[in-house]
Amino acid sequence: MKKLLMATAATALIAGAASAEDVKLGVLFGYTGPIESLTGNMTSGVEAAVNEINASGLFMGNVTIAKGDSTCIDSAAATSAAERLITAEGVMGIVGGDCSGVTGAVLQNVARPNGIVMISPSATSPAASAMSACRPNFACAPRPRRTIPTSSPSPTPNLSPRCSSATSC
Repeated sequence: MKKLLMATAATALIAGAASAEDVKLGVLFGYTGPIESLTGNMTSGVEAAVNEINASGLFMGNVTIAKGDSTCIDSAAATSAAERLITAEGVMGIVGGDCSGVTGAVLQNVARPNGIVMISPSATSPAASAMSACRPNFACAPRPRRTIPTSSPSPTPNLSPRCSSATSC
């Protein structure tokens, strides 16, 4: 996840700034709702990656974060939080959403129209990957259904994560 976050930060910098300046990333997780017990650790992971980026000295400027609450289940609240992150906070990329439904809503209604890069560490819907066909969107989580190939000599499921992205239509 650290490498993907660093790639997102670099993309945001290239897309939005050519000089040394601070880059703000939005963190859009369900701090309230059914997965609130998971989001603290996911946020800590983002913060650790940002600290590593800043400590490296290789990034032009500093990376900071602004948090928004997607609730995980309320697409309207997630959309509103993402709009606030972009308009009021001035983020250049979003880490999140955390659930597939709100991730899709934010991507379609907020991120794409504003040219914002998104990376979702936990949205598992195959639709999250399909949505990346027109704008930068990274959905990196194992598929919800893991299959065992019938021709495989051992019953080892395919556990490789899917990461897909595209940069233009």
